[in-house]
Amino acid sequence: MWTGISSGIIFPVLNGLITNRLPYEFMFSCSFGFAMGMAFSILIESHKQGRIIQEQKQLLEQHIKQIEELTLIEERNRLSHELHDTIGHSLTSLIVGVESLLELTEEFMKSTGVTVNFRVIGSETLVMQKMSISLYRCLQELLTNAVRHGQASVIAVDLYFESQQLRLQIEDNGNGLESIEFGLGLKGIKERLEQQQGTLSVHSQSGQGTVVICNVPIQAEAGQGSIRLLIVDDQVMIADSLQQILSQQDNFIVVGTASDGQEALEQCERHQPDIVLMDVHMQGMNGLETFLQMKERWPNMKIVVMTTFEDSVQAASALEHGAEGYMLKSTRPKEMMEALKLIYSGGTWLDQSIATRVFEEMKRQREQLEKYSPNDPYGLTKREREILQLLSDGLRYKSIATKLYLSEGTVRNYCSTLYSKLGVSNREEAIELARTESIL
Repeated sequence: MWTGISSGIIFPVLNGLITNRLPYEFMFSCSFGFAMGMAFSILIESHKQGRIIQEQKQLLEQHIKQIEELTLIEERNRLSHELHDTIGHSLTSLIVGVESLLELTEEFMKSTGVTVNFRVIGSETLVMQKMSISLYRCLQELLTNAVRHGQASVIAVDLYFESQQLRLQIEDNGNGLESIEFGLGLKGIKERLEQQQGTLSVHSQSGQGTVVICNVPIQAEAGQGSIRLLIVDDQVMIADSLQQILSQQDNFIVVGTASDGQEALEQCERHQPDIVLMDVHMQGMNGLETFLQMKERWPNMKIVVMTTFEDSVQAASALEHGAEGYMLKSTRPKEMMEALKLIYSGGTWLDQSIATRVFEEMKRQREQLEKYSPNDPYGLTKREREILQLLSDGLRYKSIATKLYLSEGTVRNYCSTLYSKLGVSNREEAIELARTESIL
């Protein structure tokens, strides 16, 4: 400011006093020249600052991108770690089963005084829980038979991990048998193994002991080719982690992922997956509503309901409506893969931690069905009528959950079942139908 005043006024005035005249033209020229110079100076400085800001912006964008990539990698690693290391269920793998068999032999030795030598041959392989339990029961029965009927003092137990099967071999030094008779004990073992597509063979001679071999096939690669999977979850991190884990397996192909019910239906129409692995809690059309539409449009498509928390009501409802599996997101990846193979082969899989409560819930629902009035064409339970009444009163899911001391997810599950029974797709249609046909 003072430079401008000096250049445009003070110096020209002093010059005019010295020359005895005031050079107005000179004052204007000096002021204009100063203003132009100042403007160019500001423009140049502004251009320099703009370039610095642009460079800093690009640098920040690079840093943000790197942070996002690192965060994504860290989150995927964390989820993968949790999927691998979350506490599993007892006897869900043969590794745990081996420990159980070893504990059984040790307890047997303590209680009977008989020497039992236990060996594991081959690389341990994860298998489903029911196979582990079957082998455990077989060993328990055969050890008892060796002492009770064969009077054995030494028993050798060998567990072979082979490429296509598991082989449990029990050999004793007892009295042996002249002829093999399948009494209740051996018959029960044989039936138990046959349920797993296994076989039982017994070799014995008088005075030379007995050898019993239990063969159980390991779940083979399901069908010809790979199992085509669609993952439906509105949490992108979880969907990506599951896709990464399952895609690394030779016998699985993830044909796509979806973040909501409508997108899931479109993906099913486009890819026709063998199995849909679907979360039940999603924005918009929730999992159960989507599930019902999938079963209606593609009845042969296998659907596995996947959730974070255990909910016996939800599980019972899903199974009653035709779901082939109910799985927690904390299921270990190897067990998840074996479960998917089992489901693809025509089986049904239910998370063991919730199985007992699911069966109790289904029993309770059947008992309620028996109490229905013959005049009730929709078969609504007392709880479903209660929720329908609250919906008619204008309450939202959260308010209903608070009033009935239920979780909001449980209320949503009740409503999904309610809508299915009424043959409607949303609350407005349910309320209109209830008023039209005087259901309440």
